[in-house]
Amino acid sequence: MRIDLNGSDWLFKDFLGEDWVWRNAEKPDTKDSRWWRKGTVPGTVLYDLWHNGEVADPYYERNSLLAEWVPERTWVYKKWFDIDGALKGSRVQLHVKGVDHEAQFFLNGLRIGHHKGMFTAAVFDVTDALEYGAANLLAVVIEKAPDEQPQVSKTSYVREHKSRMTYWWDFCPRMIHQGIWDDVYLDVTGGIRIEDVHVKTELSDGYQTADLSIAAKLSASLPGEVRVETRIVHEGETVFASVNEYRLPEGETELALAVRLNEPRLWQPNGSGEAHLYYVLMEVYDKEAAPEGNGHFPLSASEAITFGIRKVAWQRNETPDASARPYVMTVNGRRTYIKGWNWVPMDVMYGRPQPEKLERLLTLARAAGVNMLRVWGGGLIEKDAFYELCDRFGIMVWQEFIQSSSGIANKPSEEPAFVEMMAREAESIAPRKRNHPSLVLWCGGNELQDGEGRPLDDTEPVLGALRGVVERLHPGALWLPTSPSGRCFLNSLEAIEQDPEGQHDVHGPWEYQGLTEHYTLYNQGTSLLHSEFGVEGMTHLKTLNHTVRADNQWPATRENPVYFHRGSWWNNEGMIQRSFGHALTEPAALIRASQLLQAEGLRYAVESNIRRMWQNSGTLPWQFNEPYPNAYCTSALDYYTLPKPAYYAVARAYRPVYVSASFSRMAWEGQQAFKAELWGVQTLSHRTGKLVTHWSVTGASGNVYAEGSWQGDLEPGHVKRLGVMELPLSKLTEDVFFLRVQLAQEDEAGAHELVSDSCYPFSRKADLTPYLELPQTHLQAERIQSGEEPGTDWLVRITNTGAHAAFDVQLTDARPILEAGFVYLSDNAFPIFPGESKLIRVTWSAVAETSRQLELTAWNSAVQHL
Repeated sequence: MRIDLNGSDWLFKDFLGEDWVWRNAEKPDTKDSRWWRKGTVPGTVLYDLWHNGEVADPYYERNSLLAEWVPERTWVYKKWFDIDGALKGSRVQLHVKGVDHEAQFFLNGLRIGHHKGMFTAAVFDVTDALEYGAANLLAVVIEKAPDEQPQVSKTSYVREHKSRMTYWWDFCPRMIHQGIWDDVYLDVTGGIRIEDVHVKTELSDGYQTADLSIAAKLSASLPGEVRVETRIVHEGETVFASVNEYRLPEGETELALAVRLNEPRLWQPNGSGEAHLYYVLMEVYDKEAAPEGNGHFPLSASEAITFGIRKVAWQRNETPDASARPYVMTVNGRRTYIKGWNWVPMDVMYGRPQPEKLERLLTLARAAGVNMLRVWGGGLIEKDAFYELCDRFGIMVWQEFIQSSSGIANKPSEEPAFVEMMAREAESIAPRKRNHPSLVLWCGGNELQDGEGRPLDDTEPVLGALRGVVERLHPGALWLPTSPSGRCFLNSLEAIEQDPEGQHDVHGPWEYQGLTEHYTLYNQGTSLLHSEFGVEGMTHLKTLNHTVRADNQWPATRENPVYFHRGSWWNNEGMIQRSFGHALTEPAALIRASQLLQAEGLRYAVESNIRRMWQNSGTLPWQFNEPYPNAYCTSALDYYTLPKPAYYAVARAYRPVYVSASFSRMAWEGQQAFKAELWGVQTLSHRTGKLVTHWSVTGASGNVYAEGSWQGDLEPGHVKRLGVMELPLSKLTEDVFFLRVQLAQEDEAGAHELVSDSCYPFSRKADLTPYLELPQTHLQAERIQSGEEPGTDWLVRITNTGAHAAFDVQLTDARPILEAGFVYLSDNAFPIFPGESKLIRVTWSAVAETSRQLELTAWNSAVQHL
């Protein structure tokens, strides 16, 4: 039985040093009654202070600077709770799944223990410390936060395994986290407890059978006989059941059960099939206790573990470099191209339970075709809810231990005490996460390098120690020492020219390189795995208005202290202005231009990697989400989970059957001809049948200057060059033109179903100023259907009834930014040409029908509401 101690009925208070000792603050009979505030567990000290009115909104302007005193204090959290007298005689453990970062624990005034380490659980036997049939007081004294390193420092200074992001990072101001950040509960059992259950799976060569090894660790307070009942269940059906009896000695006993399943339902990544889940239920009955009224022996303990059946492995990339690690991931024997994103904590106050936000983010990832998230090494070993949703959604997890580069020097400490601490923590972390089928890869940390800038390998003491723990405690998981892990760190023209075959797993760049330079770089890419790179972009105007006063929104440069505080590393105002002829004079226009460059730049980088499949085996842009509402950031979603155009651009590139184009620039002045190559990619495991591609060079007026087509099929898991098109620029009479590429599948009756639709915007001038000069057009939007298509609430048809292309058409949630619930769109941020329509599927989640409202915008069309 589990007694939940979470809730908003905790009290908390700050102390300087050990003032709490002098005041007996942890004791039931304390006279320290002033200034206790209401707190919430799980939670975050700073969030509780904010909602008690003790600090100003730290997400607004530069208010976070006013809260930097908080982690310098000691905080005492306490809660009264009742224990049923009937539980006397049971064994009771107190579990605190996560306290950040060091704490002492008291029950009814008695010290029951001390714990240090935010990613490991504090567990105490409190059987004899509880007052049965009475009220009990639990007090947790959270020590001052450790003095750790912000982003710029030396990694060798780091001594704690704690999230570094909150000490200040390029996308997160200094808001150092403290608190009881994960669940608190009492585990009540009989004389026998289940300490651990681990399910290991081994698939036969043909995947027709799966051999399961179920290892359980039991602990008994006294020797005795037990009956252990085990069931394996899939989709409500019991596929295996057994009953075994054992005589247990006092203390711990390890049991093993071997099971063979025929025709197992495999856990497949998103886009490759269903993510089938099983669970094993283990129940332990105490045969030494008196039978209950029904004649059955009493249940002493039970445990339910979810698991999946799958096999992951590395395979060599298509590269002549024999020294390269293999980076092609195979899942259940099939090469699986990694369509990923980098994941950071969804909130700087990561102790706050936000299940709706978590599900929103992972739902968006799944809808975008993502099959892997890299959990970055400056953030978190995430809470269980994250892995549970990834299990359900088929999203593979690349989990890094929390170590990261530091700018000045990036090599971890070699001190034995530090290495031993990291290994000890890993020995606790790995067993808690290893049953999740989504967790396929462990990594030692982010961007760990030697003095010459080369990525470290497993000869580094702490990385070798961590690898040893993973191999021993999570067999079957993959391992990388750090990311990147090739002999070359950076994806740059200089690095490619010096050592083109040395671009193994690389990072960077993180910025839009320029209207020509960006395409020059990515056209010459040679990486085997591109595990981190990005393009910066501004947040939405809606978010900016919510977090920055109007009179502080301009100029949007680093010289503005508010912008410097909110993502200054990614403030590329100068690049945006140069790209648009220095014609942007207010925030809304700058945001539109910035988000366009981010979307186009990131899409091109992703497509360029995919075009090199299987030389390149994975692309993971930086970064999917952000933990704080920055003004500028490399994230595809802002803090309030509003997708930027970059989200939809990458989602299109991640479609399983897709046609992309390669070209040399966005602005074409001084060139003789517009030229592009067309490429088809197919990542499905089966043939699609006959495909038809139609391409055209179309002006903003809708005039078609050139067009062509291709017919054929695409091999599963292959890329094909479909052809090249070229058009003399002298034949273009418009300064804004588009390359449109549509891919359709033809059925037996000859009908065509559109599979993918790509549209690339270009300028005939030296910059993108013509985008700002597009003539106005008119959009007509109508709801043509409601609730008849599964998973869809609205179908919205948007028609361009004007004479010019509507540029960057977007639908957005028109409700206030903090309103509950979300909207999901099948596509967004696209052009619509004169006389053409676009059909969008709209799904509302937890939004009352009477509250649903969308805003329709385009660069050159009036705002409308639906």
